[in-house]
Amino acid sequence: MTAWNDFVKKIYHEGHNKDSNYSFKQALKDASARKSEMGKTGKISTTEPPVEVKSKKPRKTRKSRKHTKKSRKNKTHRRK
Repeated sequence: MTAWNDFVKKIYHEGHNKDSNYSFKQALKDASARKSEMGKTGKISTTEPPVEVKSKKPRKTRKSRKHTKKSRKNKTHRRK
C-alpha cells in the first residue's frame, strides 16, 4: 500500500468511529484537505540508488514493415 492509501484509511477509521454513516468518499475529501499531516513518507529517499528505466526498442519504419508482411497479391485463392 502507498502512503496515501494508508493515510486515507486512517482518516476513514477516525471518521467512522465518530459517525457510523461516514463514507470512504468523504474520507478521501477530508484526507485531501489534511494532506499536510501526512508527513514526509511520500518523498523519495536519497539513500536508495535510482531505478534504471529500460528504453523501448526502436520502431520499424514503414518501409521495413512493408517487406516483412506477406503480400496478399501473391496469394491466389481457388474455389472448389
